[in-house]
Amino acid sequence: MDFKELSEKEQKLVTANKYNLFRDKCIKLKEKGVDACVDDDDFDMKGVKITEDARNLIDLAVPQIIDYKGLIFERPLEGLGIGGFYYFMFLFYFKRKRQLMTRFEGYTMDSMLMKHSITSDEMWLVNKVDEIPDEVIEQYKVK
Repeated sequence: MDFKELSEKEQKLVTANKYNLFRDKCIKLKEKGVDACVDDDDFDMKGVKITEDARNLIDLAVPQIIDYKGLIFERPLEGLGIGGFYYFMFLFYFKRKRQLMTRFEGYTMDSMLMKHSITSDEMWLVNKVDEIPDEVIEQYKVK
């Protein structure tokens, strides 16, 4: 998807969140490949073992970022799972700062404020995941 095809809301989020810096790195990763980017300072992959599962995750996530997904609930990141999302963001120096969860019938939308550990830039991303059962949520609640 081209920037001009995004809704006005998405365009504002791209600009405000410096999403294009993240997107440009995803384009670079796609064009050069994982092996060529392992020692590139744009990525936090030095000393990280890139398994076949990690490569599959990267192959799934990169096109979604290039397609401007994850900015709004209507176009969330999909198929990454919770752990996969965090692993992928780690490769780009992002750490979770805040999280909001919205449950729907059959799925959960995780909205996460991610902070870049080098530039301190922040952006909200939406990740659609399978429904999180009540038992899992309850085990993490303060009693």
